[in-house]
Order: sequence, then structure tokens, then C-alpha cells
Amino acid sequence: MPAKFSYANILHAVGQVLDQVGVKSIAIHEEEDGLFVEGFNSEGQLQVQMRYDIPSLYELVNRAENQADEVSVTESTGMLRRFLSDHNRELVGASL
Repeated sequence: MPAKFSYANILHAVGQVLDQVGVKSIAIHEEEDGLFVEGFNSEGQLQVQMRYDIPSLYELVNRAENQADEVSVTESTGMLRRFLSDHNRELVGASL
């Protein structure tokens, strides 16, 4: 059984929050008691700062896992299209 709080799980949960805010670049700093996250807009200006202590990371990861159970394939495809469009990229070798 994978660790409940792997870097992948934590970064996925934090990434979902950053996607909702619409940041274009990020900086994540690990601190003794959690994470300090900064999000920047397309001009490189600070858009958001978030500090997550251990209890708030626990809650965030649990909430992200519950939401992941509810995401359908169609919604995932839409998110991929939006991400690729936002970053001026296209998926090669597949049709969406």
C-alpha cells in the first residue's frame, strides 16, 4: 500500500488549488512544519501565497482523494485539453 502522504499526493492536492486560482508558475518551499507555496501570474507577479501546516496538508490531501474518486474520464479529458491550451501545447499522436 502506498504511503498516504507521498510527495505525489501532496503535490497533486496543492496543484489542484493552484489550478483553481489560475496561476501560471509556482514556487514551493518545504518548511519544518509544512509547505509555503507561491503562485505567479503570466507576468511573473505574485498572485497568491499559501502556507500549509501538517494538519491542513492532511485535510487537503484527503479532500483531493475524495474528489479524485468523483472525476470521470470526460472531465479528465477536458482538464487535459484546458492545460494543453493554456500552455500552448498539443497532444501528439492522439485525438481528443
